Amino acid sequence: MNFKTNLMKNTVIMTLTNLLMRSVAVSFNAYLTSKIGSAGIGLFQLIMTVYSLAVTFSCAGIKLASTRVTVEINTLGKHDLRKSMNMFDLYALFCGTAVCTVLFSFSGLISRLWISDMRAAESLQILAFSLPFVAVSASLSGYFTSSNLITHYSFIQLIEQGTKIAVAVFILNRINPSDVKSACAAIVASITASEAVSFTLSYTLKKLKIAPKTDKLRIGIKRLMRIAVPDAAGTCARSILLTIEHLLIPKGFEKSGADSTAALSAYGNIHAMALPILLYPCAVLTSFSALLIPDLAAKHERNDRKAISRSVEKNLRRTLIYSCASAAVLAIFAPLISDIIYKTDEAVLYIRILAPLVPIMYMDTVTDGMLKGLDQQIQSMRYNIIDSALCVLMVWFILPRYSVKGYIFILYASELINFYLSIGRLIKICDIRIPRLIKGFSERQADIPTFLRTTEC
Repeated sequence: MNFKTNLMKNTVIMTLTNLLMRSVAVSFNAYLTSKIGSAGIGLFQLIMTVYSLAVTFSCAGIKLASTRVTVEINTLGKHDLRKSMNMFDLYALFCGTAVCTVLFSFSGLISRLWISDMRAAESLQILAFSLPFVAVSASLSGYFTSSNLITHYSFIQLIEQGTKIAVAVFILNRINPSDVKSACAAIVASITASEAVSFTLSYTLKKLKIAPKTDKLRIGIKRLMRIAVPDAAGTCARSILLTIEHLLIPKGFEKSGADSTAALSAYGNIHAMALPILLYPCAVLTSFSALLIPDLAAKHERNDRKAISRSVEKNLRRTLIYSCASAAVLAIFAPLISDIIYKTDEAVLYIRILAPLVPIMYMDTVTDGMLKGLDQQIQSMRYNIIDSALCVLMVWFILPRYSVKGYIFILYASELINFYLSIGRLIKICDIRIPRLIKGFSERQADIPTFLRTTEC
């Protein structure tokens, strides 16, 4: 099987897996909303914001490093892959355990000072135990992505998702879901259990599939750190700023005049209902973006600049067409989608307001993946930090005065700034010609069905 066929097969497998997982996730969010209410979902989202920060520190750039180094070892054949992967796993385990200890020890302080709700403390302690599993799984994920084991890993992801839902439903049906503290603890317990199952299966798969040890040396720790540290620094800094931003949002709503319950409800409606719908079609691009990293990394190792430019232009054109079509469908069918999934029209307004932002979000996803594949993680880090810092400032100054309208403006400004910086860097290093890109887009618009082009993106 040649490389292009293999890439297509893996993209299809990852896309179908992501679509299925997002479908289940959206349905699960709807189930949770019906069980614990929008205010409960708002608190759960704040808990998950802190958890996302902890996950970022636990993974510490290991997935990108694992992906890139696996490609390098497979392409050049100078080092032993098994020995190198063992080193990655130990690095990930150390980071995950360290962050687990910090989160568990300071869960009460974080709940009081950051979330301003002590009901979150128990949930954070439960989530802390998942971090070592998450960290090592990130290392294994990079290896699977670069070693043509997408089918096996996709199956593991589906099992993980099924475990999470089964455990959550089992516990929620045996407690009082109106008790938000207990309900959130039940949900995060299911997350911890699913991460443990995912790690066990992933580690077993690695043991079965990875090549035997040779007399070659493992790759140097400096090579690992050169990739991992810039990505870790960037993602950690951005995650800190993103966490601050999300924790300030409900407080900003309150300062604008809304009470705490209404603030959590508004936050939950945007982040737990509207955004999952808007990002659902992006499952295709998320899969493709993940697979572009090893693809472009291999071309970068061979210094094949012409192949890189052709690949980048083609992927940007396809992404633009797909994202505009997705935005149109979401805007047109927002009432139907919201009614089917949530049995309410609360999300319709936000879906339609944010639909024009979809092409920018999707294009930025693919652009970021291509930059990482081309060894531009330091620049990507810089842009993400700038974007997140501006978001925090805007949330601090704009939200108390303009409430939800101000937050919508912040979402638009943030995405536009990030994309402008990222695409500018990609154009510079890949010798992309915008007129040629636009011409290719215009020629391919005929591929979009007429009813999708009735609404402009």
